[in-house]
Amino acid sequence: MLNSLDALIIGLSLVLLLYGSARKIARWRVGEPESRKGEAGSRFAAMIASVVGHDRIMEESWPGYMHLFIFFGFMVPFLAVVFAQLHIAALAPAAAGGISLVLDLIGGLALIGLLMAVYRRYVLEAERLDERGNEDGLLLLWLFFIFLSGFAVEGLRLAITTPEGSWFAPLGSLIAFALSPFSSGFDGQTIGWVWRVHFYAVILLVGTMPYTKLFHVISGILNNYYRSTGAKGVVSLLDVENSETFGVAHVHQFTWKQLMDSDACIRCGRCQDNCPAYLTGKPLTPKKLVQDIRQCLYDKAALIKKRRSDGEDLTWGLPDDEKPLLGSYVSEDEVWSCTTCRACMEVCPMFVEHIDKVVDLRRNLVLMESSFPVEVQTVFKNFENNSNPWGLGWADRGNWAKGKDVTTFAENSAVDYLLWVGCSGSFDDRYKKVTNAFVKVLNAAGVSFSILGAEEKCCGDSARKMGNEYLYQTLAMENIETMNAYGVKNILVMCPHGYNTLKKDYRQLGGHYNVMHHTEFVAQLLREGRLQLKRPLAVRAVYHDSCYLGRYNEVYEEPRSILRELPGLELAEMERHHKRGFCCGAGGGRMWMEETLGTKINDNRVGQALAQHPEIAVTACPFCMVMFEDGLKFHNREMDVKVKDVVELVAEALEVGDV
Repeated sequence: MLNSLDALIIGLSLVLLLYGSARKIARWRVGEPESRKGEAGSRFAAMIASVVGHDRIMEESWPGYMHLFIFFGFMVPFLAVVFAQLHIAALAPAAAGGISLVLDLIGGLALIGLLMAVYRRYVLEAERLDERGNEDGLLLLWLFFIFLSGFAVEGLRLAITTPEGSWFAPLGSLIAFALSPFSSGFDGQTIGWVWRVHFYAVILLVGTMPYTKLFHVISGILNNYYRSTGAKGVVSLLDVENSETFGVAHVHQFTWKQLMDSDACIRCGRCQDNCPAYLTGKPLTPKKLVQDIRQCLYDKAALIKKRRSDGEDLTWGLPDDEKPLLGSYVSEDEVWSCTTCRACMEVCPMFVEHIDKVVDLRRNLVLMESSFPVEVQTVFKNFENNSNPWGLGWADRGNWAKGKDVTTFAENSAVDYLLWVGCSGSFDDRYKKVTNAFVKVLNAAGVSFSILGAEEKCCGDSARKMGNEYLYQTLAMENIETMNAYGVKNILVMCPHGYNTLKKDYRQLGGHYNVMHHTEFVAQLLREGRLQLKRPLAVRAVYHDSCYLGRYNEVYEEPRSILRELPGLELAEMERHHKRGFCCGAGGGRMWMEETLGTKINDNRVGQALAQHPEIAVTACPFCMVMFEDGLKFHNREMDVKVKDVVELVAEALEVGDV
């Protein structure tokens, strides 16, 4: 039975829990509104599956099992106490013994998890972990005390009632055996006091969650529930015609969900362990970015709330004496270092959305401050004047097709597919060879297609990811109007950036198409038996996953299935591949910027490829091809290792002529 002191402790803990949680929520609410409603059933199911199943957490075995043991070691006994109607003593002996055994073993696993945490943090001293003062150490001590005091209660009970021990409580029996010489001095009152100390420690731990790192138990579950359910990688659509401000310069201009992210982050460091910018010496670490946003929010939340309640217009910024987020908490170098590769978001166990924040910060720099790397200015002008990043004449976009059996939609729109050639496929001399190879493969399979030719413009991906939403929407709307006028339904794309943009981003502007990457389509042609691979290719190859093809669209197996079909080709995998693949360094508009900080990402990635001793490095992206060819020059290996697109190898195996 609970006494008045118990009730007081429980009441105090609930007040602390509710007050602290309310303060956190109030901070998030200083952000802009954002709709994360709908799909409640599927959201809840996904949240339960993730929280209980520990799906992302278990992707790394050591921290995964460590967290699993501690989480269930705390939650299961806690719930058993909360739902006291289980009344173990009133159950049949076998059932009571079974429950006792489960609780005993789970508690033992929790102690193992805590020891793993101590070893990892203080012995291995994992680089990616950090501390806020002594918070993490104190939390570990607190948890140790809770579990050990729980076992002490069980040990005291067994020392009095079952000195010989019980198979249903093996760990408790060990403690009982140690205490048995003193059992005559124990009674029910002793057990009651030890139990209450244990109980108070648990209740106070729960009550103080909002003030410690353990708040991630609450914020992480909420963040999991409110994760994006839309197309992966699509950023918010700005109202460029009616808005007066763009992007984020001050913390209150983030949405409430973006601010909740900062409290859900547990500083585990998985994001930075997979961030190509961080791993090559850039100032960006996704973990620090989120934590700096959190610090800015905490510094200003009360002030923002007060000024809003006083009726002040905070549509843009704070008074001049307030430190802005950009410049004071987050540097421009951090913002421009991101390649938008999604490595951070794919591994984050709390479903923090990093890239959206980076793009919003870039939007402010580009559209409000005109502050961006100098070379970007030229690229923007080239997009505006000629609809391609090199500034080559827009009318020449279809020149590559002259003399070939390729029609434009203006000449023949009664076709099954639009071949979206893209800027690289139209203008880059190296990637024109890939375009020609794909055309020959399509013709060999009897595929009906046309191109837009001079009517095609850049898809706008680089402009959007660099923060120039206005330019992106201009390019996108012109393309959508052209394609809709021709009644385009099915599109084949070679560039993963164009593929992702046409497939997902254009839907925000009314462009709804069935879009396939050329590796998906070629894999389908092979499955249907429409292509016959005849010529042996006796080479050792390594395949590089494009971020926008892999992490953004989960196209991992199609390119590999094609390579495995090629006669004589030996496929090797790099250490980082599939979901954990390493970016080439060209995403997020970085293709058009100089890389002056740290070491070059592409040189690092090519080094990973060379470790597999390939004769060919295979890509499925024009950006990756450029970055790999440059990286091979850096390593002085351009003469003995060649870079090929997947479809070039298919064309060679088909014996369709020179490509």
